[in-house]
Amino acid sequence: MKSVQVNVEGEENRRDETSRLNDDILIRILGFLSFKEAVRSSVISRRWQHLWKYFSGCLTFKQTKPRLASWNLNVRTRKKIAERCEFIEWVNKYLNSNQASAIDEFRIDNFDLDKDSKAYVDEWVGIALQKKTKKLQLNFGQEYYSYVRWSSVDASRVAARCYCLTKETFSSALSGIHFLTCLSVKFVGVSDEMLEHIVSICPLLESLELDHSPQLTHPKVSALRLKHLNICHCEYFIESIEIYAPNLVSFDYTGKEIPLHIKYAPKLNQVCYDDGSRSAIQHLSIHLANYLPQLVTLSIGMSVVGVVNNFPKLTSLKHLRCDALSSNGNSLRCLTSLIEASPFLHKFVLEVSHGTGEIIKMIHPSEVRVMCRSVSGHPHEYIKEVEIVGFCGNKAEAEILTYLLKNAVMLETIRIEISVGTPKKNYAYPEGIKQMTNYMINHLIQNRSPPQLLFLLL
Repeated sequence: MKSVQVNVEGEENRRDETSRLNDDILIRILGFLSFKEAVRSSVISRRWQHLWKYFSGCLTFKQTKPRLASWNLNVRTRKKIAERCEFIEWVNKYLNSNQASAIDEFRIDNFDLDKDSKAYVDEWVGIALQKKTKKLQLNFGQEYYSYVRWSSVDASRVAARCYCLTKETFSSALSGIHFLTCLSVKFVGVSDEMLEHIVSICPLLESLELDHSPQLTHPKVSALRLKHLNICHCEYFIESIEIYAPNLVSFDYTGKEIPLHIKYAPKLNQVCYDDGSRSAIQHLSIHLANYLPQLVTLSIGMSVVGVVNNFPKLTSLKHLRCDALSSNGNSLRCLTSLIEASPFLHKFVLEVSHGTGEIIKMIHPSEVRVMCRSVSGHPHEYIKEVEIVGFCGNKAEAEILTYLLKNAVMLETIRIEISVGTPKKNYAYPEGIKQMTNYMINHLIQNRSPPQLLFLLL
């Protein structure tokens, strides 16, 4: 039998061709990976063993296991304290090992750090800024916290326990902070004075997000380069917002209804507004009256009540999204005011949610013909896309669907996503909703000109 000799050395070289590249190229390759993947690359070969220390991409430290977060030391168990110490040690180890002269982004995601950890967090922020990071994100709350509405007592506890940004946080890296373009903080205390200080020492800041920040009361944002501003869920203490931003393109606000003083924002064209009230549309027309004609994209959350008369014209609006709380007793007719005030609207999205335990009464097919005759409006020649999410087939939803199908004469695509409900919500059977919706669509479009319409029912 003839023996076969294998060139082991040559085979090994073929397996690790990348090791022949110089370090600069390998480090650049690492930049296309996540931080976790870059660390794992150390097992490829001896050549790769320490290259991850020069990783310059996004340094992300994220809670990997679901845990119950608590801002109250009295209910925090020894296990949670141990987990916090373990997390701090983990960040210290890898951040202090990083030898890159610059990093693109530094992120702490979904870990419940509070004022007891301030010295560590300040050190991390200082190191990140010294490395000329462009994006800084601190999120010290659990993911589910973002959907919890706190009582005033809960908010006060958060304010007393939360980690806060102070001037000392940035004192060790004042030279590096000039490179910061994006700052996002969630469950982090930022006072009005501190916000003004941050904006003043970050001349390149383009994106600012403040989410669940319990110390804001009367924030004033004056930033020349700022393009994106997001202030959400600060409603228990915030009383007003003042904005002077000549380059601001988008503004998101979620919270209670407060005075919005937009002093100067000539480039503003995207707004997301949700004050959780029954009069959100009216409030929007008051606070943003001077900027409504220039908006291209508008997203609004509301509790639906009735028709809004004399709504200002949205002459530049192309995309409209409405998140509406509907019930059998409410109407979606107020949305027709928004649609008719937007003569060049191209896409309309409606997402409907229903109260827990609400009994949804689906209309009977026999009511469709009557509704088709009673619902009126003005022809709209620019709407081409319609999307309705959470459709349950009640009268309010059927009315707005009828309105759109009758008046959006150039409609090309309509997508309807059926809501099947939950054990706490008594919805009609999905198949029944689909049958009724198909019947309504076919009845309304049979005489359309042009008849071509892509209908997606999910």
